Amino acid sequence: MTKYAVAAMEKNRYGRVLLLASIAGKEGNPFMAGYSSMKAGVIGLVKGVGKEYADKNITVNGLAPAVIKTAMNADTSPEQLQYMVAKIPMKRLGTVEEVANMASWIVSNEASFTTGFIFDISGGRATY
Repeated sequence: MTKYAVAAMEKNRYGRVLLLASIAGKEGNPFMAGYSSMKAGVIGLVKGVGKEYADKNITVNGLAPAVIKTAMNADTSPEQLQYMVAKIPMKRLGTVEEVANMASWIVSNEASFTTGFIFDISGGRATY
């Protein structure tokens, strides 16, 4: 999708791409090697394509969330959620609204000088 999106954007010499990675792509998660490595691939894609299109007024950035409270984890056991929250210094899950707000900024004109970057939304879990 990114290949075709940037080709269309290139014709207009303007565009914003936001890909979703995960904190797992930076840190790895035990027993989730496939997921972690796939998200690490997304991070590499953002960095490479972001540099390729930087001079064409097309930004390519990524978002790496920690655990966000969604319907997907509504049935997760309390013990598993507690394990995940324990890794987050803010001691809570992120919200969909927080992710949407950050995503909106990343694709706005206010972020026009940033490309090839992975933004963490992790409650302090990622500190690098």
